Amino acid sequence: MSDSTHGAVPPPARYESLPDTTPPLPTWQRNLAVISVIATTFMGTLDVAIVNIAIPQLSRNLHASPSDTVWVATAYLLATACGVPATSALGDQVGRRRLFLIGVPLFTLASLGCALSPNLGTLVTFRAFQGLGTAVLLAVTLPVLRGLFPPEKLGTIMGVNAMVVALGTCAGPTAGGLILGFASWPWLFLINIPLGAAAFALGWYAVPRAKPQAGDFDWQGAVLGGAAAVAFLLGMRDLADVTTLWRSGLLLAACAVLVVFFLRRERRAVRPVIPLPMWNGLFSLSVTTAFWSFFGQGVAFVALPFLFQSAYGATPLQSALLFTPWPVAVMIVAPFSGRLADRMRPSVLALSGLVVYLAGLTVIALLGDNPPTWLVLCATGLAGLGFGIFQSPNNREMQGAAPRRYASSAAAVLNINRNVAQSAGSGAVSVALVLTGAVAGSAALEAHAATSVLWVAVAGALFSVVISAVKLRTVVAAGS
Repeated sequence: MSDSTHGAVPPPARYESLPDTTPPLPTWQRNLAVISVIATTFMGTLDVAIVNIAIPQLSRNLHASPSDTVWVATAYLLATACGVPATSALGDQVGRRRLFLIGVPLFTLASLGCALSPNLGTLVTFRAFQGLGTAVLLAVTLPVLRGLFPPEKLGTIMGVNAMVVALGTCAGPTAGGLILGFASWPWLFLINIPLGAAAFALGWYAVPRAKPQAGDFDWQGAVLGGAAAVAFLLGMRDLADVTTLWRSGLLLAACAVLVVFFLRRERRAVRPVIPLPMWNGLFSLSVTTAFWSFFGQGVAFVALPFLFQSAYGATPLQSALLFTPWPVAVMIVAPFSGRLADRMRPSVLALSGLVVYLAGLTVIALLGDNPPTWLVLCATGLAGLGFGIFQSPNNREMQGAAPRRYASSAAAVLNINRNVAQSAGSGAVSVALVLTGAVAGSAALEAHAATSVLWVAVAGALFSVVISAVKLRTVVAAGS
């Protein structure tokens, strides 16, 4: 695929038009490299979910207010979002193996700093360094995996990656609860030390070297892209409070301005962070489909705890158990869906999964005030089943539509798109809570807001179905 084919849709079987110059690796070395890389993906995902459940205890132990303690989670997410554009470009500049071997110890040492933090300010600082380490690892994970396998295995790669992300999401709350039940909060971070050390050792030994690409680093694009992401995330966060709505508006407006300047910069840059020629028809449609699907998931992930606890009277533990079928279904199904996407048209699988996902969200929105437990579990499991079927094939098309020389940039788009979409979804729930007056703490109003906003999640899933259908039609029309 050349850069001049803007708007063209490449056939699924011929995504990789550029030859892979990396020499084949022995199977044992490739397997060790995969273990090293997916271990870091698991750590990064786990550290989002494992800390959220500990915020009340951290607030008490560090003698800080709950609103201030939330920055333990926020600092990590902001540093990750800010760092992904810059680190993705650096992966090509300095070499992905070298950047991986920088990111693993950065994340691991930051975890040690978190565990040894004597106060909230220090903990938040080291959480930011943890987030930066995660950004480094996100920038190289998919490009490294993509270089380890032939193009026809790209769906399998996406499936394994989706499985690991779902496993971290699923295991995080449970692991956090178990650790806090038997040990103090620093152990939430200390568990990363042996995992990080093992990942670094395996990566040093097994991850292959790749020749860096010459060219100037687009630091202006990296700064503008990172600042836009941070402005968006902070703007979404401030939607949760009526008193900060004005600040949210200013931040979202600033994000829009930064995006305009970012695009202008990318058109002129010699080595852009996000190359605009990468946005061919299939890539753009895959990104848009992913955005609306993750938007719906972002709405559901925030709204469901309110629904379960306010409408159904569930405890936090019961709420977590009611939600568990979703990530478990993704974890089980995604690898098989990815492998199947290597054998058949990915667009068909992606659309099929989205239809099931839409059905699951619709059932959840229609559950009512007192549904049987089995129906709730089936509904969340159905939504997760559909999302698991969809995610790997769609990511395969997204990554495969970009030439290998754009692998780091394509991975950056995937990660930024997911974070922005889920943040937009959580922002939609915040708006619903504000509009219904549920911010006053009324359980009945919270339940009403959660039920209402779930239809926004259904709308997001419906948009993704429509766009996925357009993508399938476009691919078929291209004669693939």
